[in-house]
Amino acid sequence: MTQYRIEKDSLGNIKVPASALFGAQTQRAIENYPISKRTAHPALIRAYLRIKWAAAVANEHCGVLEGKHSKLIKKAVKKLLEIPEEQWHLHFPIDPYQAGAGTSQNMNINEVIANVANESAGSPLGSNTPIHPNDHVNCSQSTNDTFPTASRLALLEASESLTQSLQQASAVLSKKAKKWEKLPKSARTHLQDAVPMTLGQEFFAYSLTLKKCADWIELGRDALRDLGIGGSAAGTGLNVPKSYPKRIVTELENITGEPLYSTENLIESMQSQAAILFYSSMLRICAIEMTRICNDLRLLASGPFTGLSEILLPAVQPGSSIMPGKVNPSILEMANQTWYSVLGYDQTTTYCTQAGQLELNVMMPMMAYSLLEATTVATHATHTLTHRCFEGLEPNVSKLHKYFESTPQVATALNPKLGYEKVALLVQESLDQGVSVIELIRKKKLLSEKELKKLLSIETLTGL
Repeated sequence: MTQYRIEKDSLGNIKVPASALFGAQTQRAIENYPISKRTAHPALIRAYLRIKWAAAVANEHCGVLEGKHSKLIKKAVKKLLEIPEEQWHLHFPIDPYQAGAGTSQNMNINEVIANVANESAGSPLGSNTPIHPNDHVNCSQSTNDTFPTASRLALLEASESLTQSLQQASAVLSKKAKKWEKLPKSARTHLQDAVPMTLGQEFFAYSLTLKKCADWIELGRDALRDLGIGGSAAGTGLNVPKSYPKRIVTELENITGEPLYSTENLIESMQSQAAILFYSSMLRICAIEMTRICNDLRLLASGPFTGLSEILLPAVQPGSSIMPGKVNPSILEMANQTWYSVLGYDQTTTYCTQAGQLELNVMMPMMAYSLLEATTVATHATHTLTHRCFEGLEPNVSKLHKYFESTPQVATALNPKLGYEKVALLVQESLDQGVSVIELIRKKKLLSEKELKKLLSIETLTGL
């Protein structure tokens, strides 16, 4: 049978597993919120532990926490950070779907640090001595200023890899574009034949979009550097030493290696979580643009005999349980599903952001969960897309040349010489007779071969 210890909080006694590092408030959260059976993202736990370390340093510096208590807290945090992430759910079991503001998450962190510190000092679990979870670990803090700070630090950590993945994806497509710089093809507008271009031009544009996506994510990351730590419960700084906000931000900078700064107005930072939404908006733009590119690649690779078939995708798995030899654009399909999921998380974050009331937004736990999940899957999808799709892309040269030579819109280049009306009639005649515009021009002797060659050169047609 499971052994228990009895702990007490403001609501009374509660049974806590005897060996658990958490305490009464964590146990109540376990019982109250068995919603998703998931736990917080590791980046959020790491950020919260770092905040508690930085708070101990700042509080000692401000003279509100004794050195011996600060030392025990830092020692406990160090020990917890050394535990493999895969085991953190045992000690930090709070469901992301929890009470507003993240009080359960904050108290879970406080209780675990206190118990680890007290064990190292020779005291039993649940004794709250010499380190108390509220009086010492949570000194000069509130859930209301620590949770949004932890969220921002966690997103800064998680999104760094996303930026790198997008930059790498851009570089791979840019390399392909350079290689395919002079491969002619037909452009398409309205899904209809348009003027000539090259495959390299098309893919360089895709690579530039991905570079912009990385830049937009960086803009979102910059918004997260504005921290409201030190605001306490309502942004007024009640029970917080005057020098504490600047000191803890400096300490967090040292720990994370990220440029950070204390917000201009602590009350405003408590009322509004617009910085989180700004990051989410940049992630949304990225997902939308990536969706567009993946859809384009699926279209360009369609076929192989009854579609466009201008590019060839690497085969990664059989495409059908009934049609032998069928190969699908599986990586692109996976990526699209990921982007749609990211858009859903952004919508959740949007609703949560607007749900702030007066001096607090209590929907922060779901904002943190949604964006950390969105960032994680977007990063993994981009990495997979790059290495299992982009790197293996090949051009279908024969198809590209066929479309380039057969599109009637190659005639657009003749407008300066023959005029729009005459060229339009030639295009219609070309379609009616099933012969190319170029053949008609030669037949009608409208231009010399020298003029045709100059007007229809790949450089003239594509602006290379």
